[in-house]
Amino acid sequence: MKENYKILIADDNESLCQVLEELLSEEGYDVTIAHRGDDALVELQRQPHHLALIDIRMPGLNGMEVLQEIKTTFPGTDVIIITSHASVDSVVEAIRLGAQDYMIKPFDDLDIVSHVVRRSITKRRLQDENEKLYGELKANNIKLEESVKRLSSLNNTSKALHSFLELDDLLKSFVEIVANELEANRVSLMLLDKETNELLIEAAVGLDEQLVRSVRINVGDGIAGTVVKEGQSILVKDIESDPRFEKSNNDEKYNTSSFISAPILLSVPITYQQKTFGVINVNDKRTGGVFTDDDLNFVSNLASQASVAIMNVQIMEDLKNTHFEAITALAEALEAKDSVTRNHSDRMLRFAIQIAGRLGLNEDQKEGLRYLAVLHDIGKIGIPEHILLKPGKLTDEEYSVMKQHPVIGAQLVQKVNFLSEIAPLIHAHHEQYDGNGYPQGLSRSDIPIESRIVSVLDAFDAMTSDRPYRQSIGLDRALQELKDFAGSQFDPCVVEEFISILVEQDDMDNKEIIQDNHDEVTEPFYCESTKNTVLITGTDDQSGQENIS
Repeated sequence: MKENYKILIADDNESLCQVLEELLSEEGYDVTIAHRGDDALVELQRQPHHLALIDIRMPGLNGMEVLQEIKTTFPGTDVIIITSHASVDSVVEAIRLGAQDYMIKPFDDLDIVSHVVRRSITKRRLQDENEKLYGELKANNIKLEESVKRLSSLNNTSKALHSFLELDDLLKSFVEIVANELEANRVSLMLLDKETNELLIEAAVGLDEQLVRSVRINVGDGIAGTVVKEGQSILVKDIESDPRFEKSNNDEKYNTSSFISAPILLSVPITYQQKTFGVINVNDKRTGGVFTDDDLNFVSNLASQASVAIMNVQIMEDLKNTHFEAITALAEALEAKDSVTRNHSDRMLRFAIQIAGRLGLNEDQKEGLRYLAVLHDIGKIGIPEHILLKPGKLTDEEYSVMKQHPVIGAQLVQKVNFLSEIAPLIHAHHEQYDGNGYPQGLSRSDIPIESRIVSVLDAFDAMTSDRPYRQSIGLDRALQELKDFAGSQFDPCVVEEFISILVEQDDMDNKEIIQDNHDEVTEPFYCESTKNTVLITGTDDQSGQENIS
């Protein structure tokens, strides 16, 4: 260990310096000599020393002045004072200023010098080792705290991911969590399109929307494509110096021209049951630092949780789609029985979701609206065929029977668990905005918003379709009827949004008619909150009473 220690001897007595240099060099120390106080400081400035033996009386700066400067400028250097004029006061002052020890010359026994130097070196070694151990302990504590924090974050994130029912919400939350946890400027999550075998960006933070929509990566191409192909993560701390990313015509080299290329990046596969179907790309630390192995482990663990959550959501969506297909088939069977309403549900569904988006309905409301658009007339299955298929207008008695179909429909779906929540919507789809509808006479915000949307679409479809008892009244008149009855039969907000949607359609033959009707709405409607509220209803019933449909 001695050869690692440098000792400075500062004394104007050249003979003494020579003796001490020989003694300490033989013991393995690296020795430097200075004969003036200011020269001693120059040597310390040139290179650090572990120990300095300083004479109190020297030309230039004296020993006490050198001692003070060492403790201020070179705190890592220990000092032993050498003096031939020792006094209690001078010793006390030297110790007060930071000297570790002192020796009185001339030295009758050089072993004493070796002993004092060795003692000082041993003390310094112990201090250095203790500081090193303390630093390691502190670093380990910080790392442990970060690991506990990461573990807690991973646990909480896992719970959160498995609580999502919509895939878009799940993926959006995932990239935001990764961006926040890793302090990354850009994060993207790509999933494999089964039909094209291309990777598409499904959620992102920090990427331009145009880029998100346009990027398509083949499996095996670029960094993301390679990660998916090989199923292995890539961690790059400096892409410029990483040999894997050298520009080359060799096909085995990774292509760095993809959109996720950056000086610092992390790319992790999303795998489920040994099949990789996506990738998480993380770029650019906000702090300018590098991504670490801990970052890689965190994202990898999170990717494992995300893969299960994604598959669960997709399975749920497949089940919902299967349910919806079954329900649609049931509605089509009913429409096949009733030529009057054939293809009616398809036409309803086309506009219902667009209106819902404009009115700010949440995802649960939109889902209920989808089923309502298809199932609102399911209760007609309980209406006698001689009434349902009657080619002429209904009598008052027959109309009373027909008016029971919302009640029958609500009772039918109430018995099906996953449809029970839309029973009140079916029950209310023939209510009117002013309270003159049926079966309960509800009005305005007491009518569910979903039912109010279907009411407008139901009436419009009835007016613009041929019926056994009358021909279509035409688009122009149908739009006029909607406007005339907005605020009485229909929710005015729904009418306005529906006509706005029609204006934006590409049907040039009817464009002028629709635009004229839209422009004629000169007085703005007052729209109530759409949260669990608003709407009214039209009808396709052949009532003996005069009706717009």
